[in-house]
Amino acid sequence: MAGSARTPTLTALLCLGTLPKPSIWAHPGLIVTKGRPVTIWCQASLRADGYYLYKERVPEPFWETSPDSSNKASFPFASMSSHSAGRYQCVYHSRNSWSQRSDFLPLVVTGVYGAPSLSANPGPVVVLGGTVSLSCSSQVIWGSLHLLKEGGADTPQHVELTSHPETYHALFPVGPVNTSHAGTYRCYASPQSYPYMWSQPSDPLHLQVTGVYREPSLSAQPGSLVQSGDSLTLQCRSETGFGRFALTKDEELRAPQRLDGQPSPSFPLGPVSRTHGGRYRCYGGHNLSSTWSAPSAPLDILITGMYKKPSLSAQPGLSVSWGENVTLQCRSEIWFDTFHLSKEGSLAPSQVLRLQDPTVPYQINFTLSPVTSDHEGTYRCYGSQSSSPYLLSHPSDPLELLVSASSSQDYTVENLIRLGMSALILVVLGVLLFQARHREDPKIQAGHRRKREKTDFSVSSTPIWKFHFRLLACVCGCIFQTYCEQQSWYSEQTGSPVGAQNSHLTTESGPRTPSPQQDPRPMFLSPGRTSLCMALPCLSSCPVGNEVPPSAQSGPEEPDAMTPTLTALLYLGTLPKPSIRAEPGTSIPWWTPMTIWCQGSLEAQEYRLLKEGHPGPWDTQKLLEPGDKVNFSIIHMTDDYAGRYRCDYLSPTNWSEPSDPLELVVTGFHGKPQLSALPSPVVASGGYVPVTPSLRWTFRCYGYYSHSPYVWSYPSHPLELLVSGVSGKPSLLAPQGPVVTSGQNLTLQCRSDVGYDRFALSKEGAHDPPRRLGRQPQAELSGADFALGPVRPSIGGWYTCYGRHSLSSEWSAPSDPLDILVADGSAGRYHCRYLSPTGWSELSDPLELVVTGIHGKPQLSALPSPVVASGGNVTLKCASWMTFYRFVLMKEGERQPSSTLDSQRAPSVQFQALFLVGPVTPSLRWTFRCYGYYNNTPHMWSYPSDPLELLVSGVSGKPSLLAPQGPVVTSGQNLTLQCRSDVRYDRFALSKEGAPDPPWRLGRQSQAGLSGADFALGPVRPSLGGRYTCFGGHSLSPEWSAPSDPWTYRCFGFSSSSPHLLSQPSDPLELRVSGTADTVSPPQNESAPGSASDRRDYTVENVIRMGVAAFILVVLGILLLEARHSQTRTPEAASS
Repeated sequence: MAGSARTPTLTALLCLGTLPKPSIWAHPGLIVTKGRPVTIWCQASLRADGYYLYKERVPEPFWETSPDSSNKASFPFASMSSHSAGRYQCVYHSRNSWSQRSDFLPLVVTGVYGAPSLSANPGPVVVLGGTVSLSCSSQVIWGSLHLLKEGGADTPQHVELTSHPETYHALFPVGPVNTSHAGTYRCYASPQSYPYMWSQPSDPLHLQVTGVYREPSLSAQPGSLVQSGDSLTLQCRSETGFGRFALTKDEELRAPQRLDGQPSPSFPLGPVSRTHGGRYRCYGGHNLSSTWSAPSAPLDILITGMYKKPSLSAQPGLSVSWGENVTLQCRSEIWFDTFHLSKEGSLAPSQVLRLQDPTVPYQINFTLSPVTSDHEGTYRCYGSQSSSPYLLSHPSDPLELLVSASSSQDYTVENLIRLGMSALILVVLGVLLFQARHREDPKIQAGHRRKREKTDFSVSSTPIWKFHFRLLACVCGCIFQTYCEQQSWYSEQTGSPVGAQNSHLTTESGPRTPSPQQDPRPMFLSPGRTSLCMALPCLSSCPVGNEVPPSAQSGPEEPDAMTPTLTALLYLGTLPKPSIRAEPGTSIPWWTPMTIWCQGSLEAQEYRLLKEGHPGPWDTQKLLEPGDKVNFSIIHMTDDYAGRYRCDYLSPTNWSEPSDPLELVVTGFHGKPQLSALPSPVVASGGYVPVTPSLRWTFRCYGYYSHSPYVWSYPSHPLELLVSGVSGKPSLLAPQGPVVTSGQNLTLQCRSDVGYDRFALSKEGAHDPPRRLGRQPQAELSGADFALGPVRPSIGGWYTCYGRHSLSSEWSAPSDPLDILVADGSAGRYHCRYLSPTGWSELSDPLELVVTGIHGKPQLSALPSPVVASGGNVTLKCASWMTFYRFVLMKEGERQPSSTLDSQRAPSVQFQALFLVGPVTPSLRWTFRCYGYYNNTPHMWSYPSDPLELLVSGVSGKPSLLAPQGPVVTSGQNLTLQCRSDVRYDRFALSKEGAPDPPWRLGRQSQAGLSGADFALGPVRPSLGGRYTCFGGHSLSPEWSAPSDPWTYRCFGFSSSSPHLLSQPSDPLELRVSGTADTVSPPQNESAPGSASDRRDYTVENVIRMGVAAFILVVLGILLLEARHSQTRTPEAASS
């Protein structure tokens, strides 16, 4: 295969090139996977005596072979390798002539290196005519990246690599996209020095083109409103003979990332759950093609049964005339911000309205105007939340709307009310007239006296007003009973009982001992008041016929006719109340089964399960065999079953009292929260909780929203508290030492001479529970080794360990803390030298290589202010709560530290260093940071402090500082300071005297020929008080102008009676902000007791009080007048 002894002669003959050049190709292709066979073919135009294969940059023939009978020769490679990759040419000779060399054949081997990744932006599904970018990326530095399409005739695309932080990628733009671009793509990477040795291929990316054919239609069977748990099928139909179909679900307005086709146009989705809700589209395509149709029109699938159902009512009623208006009101006690109205059997989409009024109850009005026969039908409404718009509540109860041709209206209820009130007034007037007549006619009085004297009955001492009161009560009862019967009819017609909002009670009519077959008669109560619709005895208790007032009756007074009814009512609830419980508990995970048990008496014949907020019994069970308990099973727990339950039972006499409430909670409806212990899950015995070692302390937490208190989140991960005691503490060691480098394997050893057989390792400030290990004996000591794995920055911190015995839940006292410091192993002091023919050179000067970010950052401030006059000095204070040994000050733009000082303990217990900087000049930028480090690790520094830039003021024209709000500002008022100058400054700074923070900076904002900037300080608060100055500067110069005159705030006090007369001003150095929104008072004076903001308008209240007082006076006057009139008549009647 290699060159032979004839090479010099052949090389000379090749220069002749008298024969035409041959053609060269590779089979199966130019790109070959490592280890796979490949054959290079060379073909001449006439019969050749021999063929030679040359490889680029190799002067001798790489291969020599004889031709076959068809004027071509093969050069087979049994196994492709890196050595075989490169560019090849071939030549042939015939008799004494040699051909020219063929064109170059690039032979590429793949699989030599790790694969890159290939992605499409915005996605691999592209509409016809659109554009897409294919990104080939890798975390390894390559020379070139290559893009290939499977089965494509196009040559591979090659792009030089572009580097970005932590990644290297190349973009291959594709578009405008047509059908030829559809297909499968892969990308490869190659180093710059070996361009024909490629990496393994990336994962295939299938580019699919949509919009090539006409869109299909998408429908849902049985409909787009689906109850959770039901079956649903989506059908994609088209007149085009597609061989496969794809279904996509919109996610956050993004294009679909993939179209997976199937031969059937039907997509069954049952049984559906909350994850099936969303917007769907379908596509059609042909087999063995990557082109698809345009997407169908979107179809929204709404999953119902996720929340408690709302209620639906019609105003003015369920029967409405043609051409009138009707309002369907959907109302809910739980929070929904969107409501849907659906008509049964209608193909039109549901009406959707967003909630405008966020107050309880939450309701929306759907107006149908004008009403036609098309509006007649059965309606239901649903509620949903905008955060999950495709998850709907249970449907409301159906409401049937009737449309009639007449325009008449039923005023029965109103007329009954009017008649009742009229009858009441007439009865009252009649009683008063009868009483007046009875007192006025002495003959009638004498006749009654004679009649009583002839009888043997004793005179009752009951006053006459009681008879009148009974008569009035009887008439009122009859009127309101008639009204309630009418309202009961209205309730049956509309399904909306009067007053039924929160509670459902029952009472019984008829005999005292009802039969089990009798249904209780409902009585509805509104929250906070008693309903008027009660079963009142009417005619049986009215004094009719020959009955006389109690004062004229003889003998003992008979019992009231209302007594039987009241006695029957008193018997209710005398049975012992049942007990209620839930299995396996009251907190049930979503979609899991559970059972509610109600246990009562052996005499029970029927049990009812009552749910708070539900108008009737939630469930009932009649006992077929004697027993004292029943169970109510819930197959799949959902939020619809969550709530407060009670139960009661029916005995042969009456219904029992309801049981105590049972609160049933469903969990797993929201994402789980996180539970952690502060400051640590390790707690001393008898601590703040307090916890004791006699129990296990394992906790989980849940979350819920205020509008659904029985619908909880998933539980958090369990958190077990480690209760430490006072037994002998172990010791904690680090064999590698307390300072470890990143990537090093770290193991912490916990040892004790007490025979503990359980050990735990805890990290200070970590929210995770401590690590646990069993005993590992170590040379007569008990202990355990905690392998923390390769070191990473998050491992650094303070560690302690504990020990305990397996039969006890109490842990030992904690070991002494061990501080683990994580550092980069490259930090330190370096020298270099070189080797020459005469020997090694001397060592270079030392290079200090420091790693930062090991410890928390210190704070850097300027004393007295970061604003320094040109040529002045300033003190920079670097401080930290950490016990750093030294502090380092670095100036931006310089490689070496500006200064290094030992730390000193400050009176505030902080550690600090004071760096004197100056004199400062405006020709340089003065931006500083500082670091801290410990004595034993001088090359491991803290994070840098926040940058501090000194503002160097010069002598150029000073600007002016203004306050549009004036010198008096109030607490809560928005404050803006304006810096203006006739010098064309393009940046401005605002500084507060004595503030350690750097000045506020703003760019130029032109104002009517002036340059300036507005500094919005936000709502006024006490901390904003002080003296302010501003500066101007040019962007190309670090020098700032002279400071403006300081803006001084003064404060004043005033009386509420004279708000325009102010006091003497306060001392003009500080901004004093009062706590009220109307006055700013001097610091030495108290604020005025009253202000304009304290005045309120009590006109309405006073008018109401005066009206009530006048009404009471009128009533008292009438009573006094009647009494006086009665007294004057009595003597006259007696004398006559």
